Amino acid sequence: MFETIRWRCYVHAGDRRSAGRVVSRIEKLLPCPVEIEGYERYWKFPELAELRLVSPLICPTPEQALLTTLQRAWTIATPWSLLGASP
Repeated sequence: MFETIRWRCYVHAGDRRSAGRVVSRIEKLLPCPVEIEGYERYWKFPELAELRLVSPLICPTPEQALLTTLQRAWTIATPWSLLGASP
């Protein structure tokens, strides 16, 4: 069972509170809640915040989990990239 999606995104946000507002807008686009798991300034571009987000997935097969994740990513924004899990 694939239970969650872990997202990483970079947003223009001056502080955690404004990052929360961005996440609220993302949440309105998706059919599920989104929570901030981590927030920090992006070292390479200080005007950006790096967010680590988590949302429920609940898919029984890898194929369905991948398709659902890609569909949700497409709903949020383009362009985006797909990376494999870190070892």
